[in-house]
Amino acid sequence: MILLYIVLFLSYAFAVPEGQMIFENNCLRCHQEGSKKPLSYLKKEYKGRSDAVMILAKQCPWGRNLSDMEIEIVSKWIAGEDK
Repeated sequence: MILLYIVLFLSYAFAVPEGQMIFENNCLRCHQEGSKKPLSYLKKEYKGRSDAVMILAKQCPWGRNLSDMEIEIVSKWIAGEDK
């Protein structure tokens, strides 16, 4: 039983935020460092403005393949509103 608690604790401690996971799996191919609009730019430019990120994501070629819920999750993560 103690081992189960340790495993659960460790999995929680090393968990990646869901927005980050969606971004890395769908958006990073175009928004990596060295691109016109890397993640660092997006996080700075759209801090606290997840609604603006949602509009952009729906226009993005890869963003169009995401559900509304996935777009909302990644938009809040980029804007720093996922806490």
